[in-house]
Amino acid sequence: MKRTVLVGLVFAGMMGSAQADVLLRENFNDVGTLSGSGWVRSNQGQPAGAAETWFQGGDDTFGAHKGAPTSYIASNYQTAAPGGTLANWLITPEFSTTLNVVVSFFLRAEQFEDFRDQLEFRFSNGSADLDDFTLARPEPVTAPTDGWTRYSVNLGRIGTGRFAVVHTGAADLSNYVGLDTLTIHAIPEPATAMILGLGLAGFTLARRRRA
Repeated sequence: MKRTVLVGLVFAGMMGSAQADVLLRENFNDVGTLSGSGWVRSNQGQPAGAAETWFQGGDDTFGAHKGAPTSYIASNYQTAAPGGTLANWLITPEFSTTLNVVVSFFLRAEQFEDFRDQLEFRFSNGSADLDDFTLARPEPVTAPTDGWTRYSVNLGRIGTGRFAVVHTGAADLSNYVGLDTLTIHAIPEPATAMILGLGLAGFTLARRRRA
């Protein structure tokens, strides 16, 4: 069963809201075309590994969240050398709005005992310089291994910006992670407050069910 995870803000039912404007939608059908539309892939793993950067997902590991089996983007432990540290950046094109910004996407990792794939979420004021990015969440997220899971991050009112997903952590403890169906929404203030309330209610209910 697909799950919804609260990361900063979960927006239940946003896709049905006429007030939410889509600033960017990417399904990663062809990773090779990303740079031509303003995306940046930058691997800063130390020491450098055999894999160059984010790449087209493989259906031999798992299929995409939607669309063709390989229509997702992936990163793995080989973006840094054995014993090294991962820092594989995927940065969106620049976007601009006077409204609140919410980014949603789906994550999934390959299940492999004693290994985990961690990701940081960052944003900038539109710059693609890695030094200009600020953490959008204080701690990394460990990608789930039991299916595609939706995450959402509320960036607030940032005017012009870029959003980044960074595959991070120790190379020796990491494996393979996929990202799919990334959407950036601009939402008016009242709608954001309503969505936050719905997200918190859903999150509380889920915790009670697990208990």
